Amino acid sequence: MAGRSAYELVLRPRDPASLVSSVRIAIDGATHIPLRVQVYGSNTGKPAVEVGFTSFDPTSPDATVFRFNPPPGTKVTQESTTHMPSGAAKTHGQRRSSAGQPTIVGSGWTTVAVAKLPAASGSNASMFGATTKQLPAVSGAWGSGHVLRGTLFSAVLTNDGRVAIGAVAPNRLYAALARR
Repeated sequence: MAGRSAYELVLRPRDPASLVSSVRIAIDGATHIPLRVQVYGSNTGKPAVEVGFTSFDPTSPDATVFRFNPPPGTKVTQESTTHMPSGAAKTHGQRRSSAGQPTIVGSGWTTVAVAKLPAASGSNASMFGATTKQLPAVSGAWGSGHVLRGTLFSAVLTNDGRVAIGAVAPNRLYAALARR
């Protein structure tokens, strides 16, 4: 791995219903820093996602690398970062609560999250609707909507504004939607 000795940590779900077959993490043998992460889907021999170093130097960079030299004529002021402005916390909380908390169905690698999407408005709504309609239409006892199936996850966007997503096949999403 990047010219260094490394060991590989392999995580595999116990539930065969997961679309993830394994996650492999290459770890530097000397520093114990992750050098590469690969996520494999259950239907492929190649990683669906891979992120890693192509070269790695564990030495500390020189302090001059972090020196900030403002351009001439720039006024630099030091701000306190210990407190968030009072309005920012309220705004964040309001946005979060207006969308509601998701319902979690199942556990582990086959967890499904079901949530109500916030109402879209204006051009965003029409663009979102047009994009969603490009996906395959599905229906069942849970309602109707459109499904997106990837190598590592599936998502269902229902016509009544719910979304279900998980690292499982769509039938698990339909079952989670029917429970809600």
